[in-house]
Amino acid sequence: MNNSEYAKPNKNPGPGDINMIIKKFIQPLALTLTLALSSLPGVTLAEVVCSGGLNCTQTIRLTPGWNAIHVKVSPTDDATGQVFADFVDGSGAQISSVWTWLAQRAKVDFIQDPDAENMLSAPGWLRYFPAAAPQAFMSNLYAIQANRAYLVKLEGGSEATLSITGRPAVPRISWQPGEFNLTGFHVDPNNSPVFSDFFAGSAAHAGQAIYRLVGDQWQQVTPSSTAIDPDAAYWVFSESGSDYLGPMDVDLPQIDRLEYGTVLQELTLKLQNRLDVAHTTTLQLVGGSPGMFYANPDPVSEQSWLPLGNGLAIPVSAAGESRLPLGIRRADFEPDNFGQTLEIKSTSGARWLVPVTASAPQLNSLWVGTVTINQVSQVHNYLRTCTTEPALPVEIDADGDGTVDVEAEAVTIGSNPGSGSDLCTDAQGFPISQSSDLGAVAADFSFRVIMHREGGQVRLLKDVIQMQADDGRYVLLTDDSLIPTFRGMVLRDGELVGRRMSTMAYDFSGDTLAMAGGLDGVLTADIVLGADAPTNPFRHFYHADHGGDGYEVTRRMEFSFAPVGAGLGANYDLKQGSYREVISGLHKEQIVAAGSFTLRHAAQIDTLNQ
Repeated sequence: MNNSEYAKPNKNPGPGDINMIIKKFIQPLALTLTLALSSLPGVTLAEVVCSGGLNCTQTIRLTPGWNAIHVKVSPTDDATGQVFADFVDGSGAQISSVWTWLAQRAKVDFIQDPDAENMLSAPGWLRYFPAAAPQAFMSNLYAIQANRAYLVKLEGGSEATLSITGRPAVPRISWQPGEFNLTGFHVDPNNSPVFSDFFAGSAAHAGQAIYRLVGDQWQQVTPSSTAIDPDAAYWVFSESGSDYLGPMDVDLPQIDRLEYGTVLQELTLKLQNRLDVAHTTTLQLVGGSPGMFYANPDPVSEQSWLPLGNGLAIPVSAAGESRLPLGIRRADFEPDNFGQTLEIKSTSGARWLVPVTASAPQLNSLWVGTVTINQVSQVHNYLRTCTTEPALPVEIDADGDGTVDVEAEAVTIGSNPGSGSDLCTDAQGFPISQSSDLGAVAADFSFRVIMHREGGQVRLLKDVIQMQADDGRYVLLTDDSLIPTFRGMVLRDGELVGRRMSTMAYDFSGDTLAMAGGLDGVLTADIVLGADAPTNPFRHFYHADHGGDGYEVTRRMEFSFAPVGAGLGANYDLKQGSYREVISGLHKEQIVAAGSFTLRHAAQIDTLNQ
């Protein structure tokens, strides 16, 4: 552009100067540009498309000459030469340089048309030249970042398409006061607002000058009639410092993402309406992936969390805000780790792409729970003198060769109670009652259970203490002799002590007891309490007959896990199911107790005593 009055407005121009410039030069050009663009076939606003997970691609159309673009994804490989690899390989469309502006290095009071030689000598510009270019040694732009504006010089006479694939990025702008800022905007390409509507909620930008690059020249736009191009970068004057992002602002707990890690189940985001008119905000996971939920707004509903699924619409009042708790259910993750893109759009035209991540590792860790006994067997109903008889043939593929073999299943049959000395037992070793129903107890009885899972092996614990090592990591100790080696983590009576968890519901020799099975099927433990064990119920001195030799007491505990219906931690760090136990030695016959259990994940420390 040759007209210096238009290209270089005076520093801090007054209202009269601006009006003169607009009337004399800008309005005719803006009108011509608007009509030209609207009449071109195939000219559409591009879009950042996410194909699932955290994989998003921004497609930008480049025209011959200078292009002002705004990058909205964090490239998988952010090296400048790699991002523009298709344009520096010597074949097809090629670029001669890429530039970005560092606002901290210099101030922009007026706008100059792009020119490589002038920008080389001007402070504030970082540049990249292809390796084959003679100016390559002057390159100092080594990486392409999200939420930054770039000037790209495309050589030749044909258009080209630049595709950048990477992680979605949340919009962020730190406006420099009293100067022009080179930036772009996160807007909905299907509902792109005009500049005057976009900046209506910002005192620092309403009515200020905005320039767009057209045909290698910066031209001022008409805010009330120019829609924002989501791929383009603009020079925008900011009267004061600001962090304004648009008509909708989203306050995220971790600033630029929702990251649940391995522990968090719930995070709350805040939707803010910067305009004086109400709008509706919609949220959806790209691809509708399972695993994410929102808090049910109905406080009396039995279902506290509802699946986000394919979308949720939230009205936000004028200049108001709305808070939305979002939770994740790790049991729904496929595979074990969760990485998805949350799209947030408003009817005002704003669009945010928020990366959401969470981890669901196999919980090699501490579990603490409660067993509730509500049924007990009646020993006089046990079946005795067991025999086995063949049942009707059952068609099965016994050898796995794809053909059906015919075999017979054995069934256990017992005689009437009292006719023999041996008890009938099932496949798990539990006595079989004449009645399939156990008797109800007079009152429910509950006790604590403690387990630890390491490498698939589950162990039953009597007590455990959580402490901290010198390097800051947490440890779980079942060996009290190791306590002086570590420091406490809870302040009690002015001293740091460990956090101890224990139970008096069972005892066994040693610190831990290996269990058979896992946390997703049937888990059993066989406890043998010797006749001379200090905690044997027969070894006490409050009854004359109990002071001598006792009896060995054995307990077989069986935990049968079942799906948990609701809750964010259901089936992952919250497990439950049915409980059954057979006790021998307290009575001349075995006693069976039954009920339910609940286990909760208590600490993700995968190794004991280290």
